Amino acid sequence: MRKSLLTNIFFLFLLSPVLISAQISTKNYRSKVFYVDSNSITIDTISIEKQSLSVYYQNGNQVSENLYEIHPISATLKPLKPIRDTIIISYRTFQFNFNKTLKFKDSTLIITDSSVNFKPIRFSSLPENRDLFGMGGLNKSGSISRGAYFGNNQNLSLNSNLNLQVSGKISENISIAASITDNNIPIQPQGNTQQLQDFDQVYIQLFSDSWKLTAGDFWIKKPKGYFLNYTKRGQGATYNWKKNNGASSIKTQFSAAISKGKFSRNVIQGIEGNLGPYKLKGAENEPFIIILSGTENVYIDGILLLRGQENDYTIDYNTSEITFTTNHLITKDKRIVVEFQYSDKNYARSLFQNSTVFTKDKWSFFLNIYGEQDSKNQPIQQDLNSQERSLLETIGDETSQAFIQSTDSVAFSNEVILYKKIDSLGFEIFKYSSSSDSAFYQLVFSDLGSSGGDYVLSEYSALGRIYSWVSPTIINGDTIHNGNFSPVRLLITPKKRQMVSSGVERKYGNNSFAKIEVSLSNEDINTFSTLGNKDNLGYAGKFIWKHHLKPVKNWKINSAIDLESLSSNYKRIERFRAVEFERNWNTQNLVIQGNQYATSAGLKMENSLNKIEYAFNSYIIDTAYIGLKNDFKLDWKENINANIDLSYLTTEGIQKTAFLRHMSTIYKSFNKLKIGFQDIHEHNLFYQQDSLTSLSYQFYDWKIYLQQGDSSKNNFQLYYQERYDWFNSNNSLVKSTSAKSPGLSYSLKNHSNQQLKLSLAYRMLSILDTSLTNIAPENSLINRIDYQFKALKGMVHSTTYYELGSGLELQREFIFLEVPAGQGMYTWVDYNNDNIKDLGEFEIAQFQDQATYIRVFTPSNTYTKVYSYQMSEVLNLNPRYLLKSKSRIISFINRFNTQTTVRSEKKTSTFDLSELVNPFKNNVGDTLLQSLSNSIRNSVFFNRSNPKFGLEYTFQQFNNKLLLLNGFDSRERSSNEWKLRWNINKAISLTANSESTTKYNSSDYAPTRNYQLQIQKYQAKIAYQPSTKFRLSIIGSYSDKENEIIYGGEEAYLSNLGLEIRYNQLKKGSFTGNLNFIHINYIGENNTSVAFEMLEALQPGNNSTWTISYQRTMANNLQLTLNYNGRKSKDVSAIHAGGVQLRAFF
Repeated sequence: MRKSLLTNIFFLFLLSPVLISAQISTKNYRSKVFYVDSNSITIDTISIEKQSLSVYYQNGNQVSENLYEIHPISATLKPLKPIRDTIIISYRTFQFNFNKTLKFKDSTLIITDSSVNFKPIRFSSLPENRDLFGMGGLNKSGSISRGAYFGNNQNLSLNSNLNLQVSGKISENISIAASITDNNIPIQPQGNTQQLQDFDQVYIQLFSDSWKLTAGDFWIKKPKGYFLNYTKRGQGATYNWKKNNGASSIKTQFSAAISKGKFSRNVIQGIEGNLGPYKLKGAENEPFIIILSGTENVYIDGILLLRGQENDYTIDYNTSEITFTTNHLITKDKRIVVEFQYSDKNYARSLFQNSTVFTKDKWSFFLNIYGEQDSKNQPIQQDLNSQERSLLETIGDETSQAFIQSTDSVAFSNEVILYKKIDSLGFEIFKYSSSSDSAFYQLVFSDLGSSGGDYVLSEYSALGRIYSWVSPTIINGDTIHNGNFSPVRLLITPKKRQMVSSGVERKYGNNSFAKIEVSLSNEDINTFSTLGNKDNLGYAGKFIWKHHLKPVKNWKINSAIDLESLSSNYKRIERFRAVEFERNWNTQNLVIQGNQYATSAGLKMENSLNKIEYAFNSYIIDTAYIGLKNDFKLDWKENINANIDLSYLTTEGIQKTAFLRHMSTIYKSFNKLKIGFQDIHEHNLFYQQDSLTSLSYQFYDWKIYLQQGDSSKNNFQLYYQERYDWFNSNNSLVKSTSAKSPGLSYSLKNHSNQQLKLSLAYRMLSILDTSLTNIAPENSLINRIDYQFKALKGMVHSTTYYELGSGLELQREFIFLEVPAGQGMYTWVDYNNDNIKDLGEFEIAQFQDQATYIRVFTPSNTYTKVYSYQMSEVLNLNPRYLLKSKSRIISFINRFNTQTTVRSEKKTSTFDLSELVNPFKNNVGDTLLQSLSNSIRNSVFFNRSNPKFGLEYTFQQFNNKLLLLNGFDSRERSSNEWKLRWNINKAISLTANSESTTKYNSSDYAPTRNYQLQIQKYQAKIAYQPSTKFRLSIIGSYSDKENEIIYGGEEAYLSNLGLEIRYNQLKKGSFTGNLNFIHINYIGENNTSVAFEMLEALQPGNNSTWTISYQRTMANNLQLTLNYNGRKSKDVSAIHAGGVQLRAFF
């Protein structure tokens, strides 16, 4: 008992740093698309979390919970009523299937016969794999480690890591599921797949059949009801409980946490032919934000999209950029809406939530409470002094007036950008300085827009941006600023958002349904101040009545009435209306504060195939706006299939409009073929008195297509599309633009040796009246090919991916941040001995103790229009799959095989198809080439699988060009390498290789880093290995490096003689040691970037390096690792570095 107690205490001690900041893993978060009629569907093969599940139609509207029920254990959805539509199900899974019986032993092996021999005195040795942490009853995996690194050229640094997954039962009725990690990775995962793998996430969950308690990082989503809508990630605790007594049931959820995100909604108008990236901003127009992974909803023209390179879009959560795939041709006409949560660390923000639903017989009651509040006494990213607090107290709700000076007097340091204060033309200004006797001011600049400040961005350094002052212009006593930046910052006010909603639902027999919901909101945008608090409270109400009328023949008739009211001060948590509600009512350009009233009365008739709907709607904002809208929908599936959506809106008040639009799809099936027609028409008139305003427009978009419809076999679609736009000119609509778009998609699936997916779309935009638009004519092309094939009985195997499109290329900048030794990738070499960190003075570290900096890319708002091309090709040729003859010639040919890999991503500023798609034309010096990442590798093997002798030839080429704010950074590398291996006998082997390499580097921001090296390297290695435990190797190499004359003409000759020893002991540990003696002859200047590259961070003359590594496994659960390395150069003291790490496996 005492031992178990001690092991539990030890286990909790190891976990204690993590449990304090527990966070939940969302790597098991998934989203899938299903077509649902009246049959149950299996969502997943493992059990799912019911509380995490949400079900939406493709248009973004949530599917009513009354239409289905969820069985989380079996991961199935059962429709209570026929849905007959495509739905999107998002949910989180457990790591196992609770519906599956698990057992370690067969129960039939249990012997109950007492006559079996029994030995009361016997000895049993303890099992070798002991349970170190006393968790034998649980399924567990992962490890925990602690490490320390030290040396005479670095400071002591510590490192820790924990990765633990636990699942199983801790009692008969209670189960546990946990995922714990303390990896401190301050980034979000890549948003290029439909499923995400989050970093730095933790949760511990206890659950039974009726309740679930989660501590750590968790999601809470929209509860039952209409007004209160949210998707939140919190860090704290949430509790779910449910009880079912047959006729009645209750379920509730309580959550208390630190809110991890803030809601923002971006409305973006597409750019012709531009797939992205499109920059996303915060709710307060913050330009640089980090989006919380998986919280986004993306819509185009009101349709919800799916994330993933193979689907609709990818998103970079760290730079807040969204890029659309070639599955969508983005044009000037596309309406893009992106809603998301982003990290907001201005204040500690608390979150409380409760949702309760009680159902009895035909009644259902629900109550939802939500509160989110910044703690004004716990600012995080801004320290508020008494003067700043007083300012926030006096401005009330006028938060735009919270600007303060952001100059701070500090001691001199070369680790940050500093300024000195001077007088210029009678103005007291700040000027960048690196002088220790005057650089005493640290400034934070804000972008105030054109002519908003007196400073401009002048240059970039390794530590960040540098700004310089520009003199303002004074005309007739008025000051005109000539810069965009000013040394001020906007104080962010603490905010409070609260909402309560409650409702009751009642079924009347089988034909009628009624629902009433009321809501109260409380929003304070500055909790420091009591000024302006009279408008904090708002209220809302909603009433719904549905009734099934008596059927007429085989037609069901349903009626519905919907009434909605919002007070002028009612504030939403997140959007609860349709994603394009404002556009549907022509209010997107209006800023009206007033009470809102929305009504709808509709009638729907449907039979087994067809559906007809009509609704009359009104939307009123006090007396300022009155809108009346008629909606008609037809879904017809007899003989000819037709889907028609028609609406007509008229508005009065401060804005008089008339908005007529329709969408239709009509098609006819002929065996396996289908011919169809689609069109969209909008005619929207905005009046000012009797004249049309510039907001008036009309467009007509039609498309005809031919397609093959069986998705399980080969299918294709061929289409042609045209669009025409009209805009106001002299009080009438005039045709201004036209666009023609042919396209093709094809999929080959049922061929045994080939698979092909092809999509091609071309759009030609013409400008018919240049006075009505400033858009230029543009031809856009997107093309995507995914092709796999094998031929000649598998001798040839190829995988090809190809994509062509257009978009924007972000001009990036980067800075270098210092980190503990060994945890970085770069080292700083002060070439000019000025103690200032210049961009050109950072090199890739050759040794671990030098790796003290990381390079961090920081985004900007500067983009360049580019045409993009991506291609990858993997080609394998293996004659032995085809040639089966035993003749000597065939046997000799079969000893050869080759593999070729080509990957190319290119972006240019002009559209030249022959230049763009050629992966072998990669001149990084081409001024039209904006970005390039290209690699080619071809390997030819002889006797690849022969254990005695083998030969290999490899050609490699790498080209990279990066667009930065301060110019281009370009690199090229090409090499030809021969490798020989020869096992002379069972104990002695020889390997040799010869490599010829060309390395080119060019940096606009650091001309001293420009070079072109020609390198010849020869290496031989003799190894003696009498057994699997021991190996001794002697290594000799010679390198000849020459820089081109135009770049300096430096020369280096490196000779190396090395010794390597390896000793392994199965299940116990290993020892590795190596020693190298290196002699370098060098001609050229020593303290330069090219010298660092050619000398490999060593010095001319005699050098030596050594490394020792020892790893020991203990008790099958613990692993001890010791490392030591050092080096010595001529006239330089020896450098020693080492480390120790202990890792425990669960």
